[in-house]
Amino acid sequence: MKLRLTPLNIVSSLLLVSIAYLLLFPDENGFRELGSIPLIILLILSFISDQVFRRFIPELKRIWLIELLFLIFVAVLMILIKLYIFS
Repeated sequence: MKLRLTPLNIVSSLLLVSIAYLLLFPDENGFRELGSIPLIILLILSFISDQVFRRFIPELKRIWLIELLFLIFVAVLMILIKLYIFS
């Protein structure tokens, strides 16, 4: 089994570390436990999408390009949703 490092793999590991931090160092109000729920959902989605991209794209350079474009698209979409829906 070859270990291939991809952008969504890096994002998944960062999300896992942030979830662990929020759960290990709680605050007095308990809001950090609530904040870890969206991160868990993002972790699951990034892991599944990484596996889908790995399955359908065999070349590592194309995986990097497509996953970076996917991450940029998702970030822009999240910013637009935050600006127009939650303002």
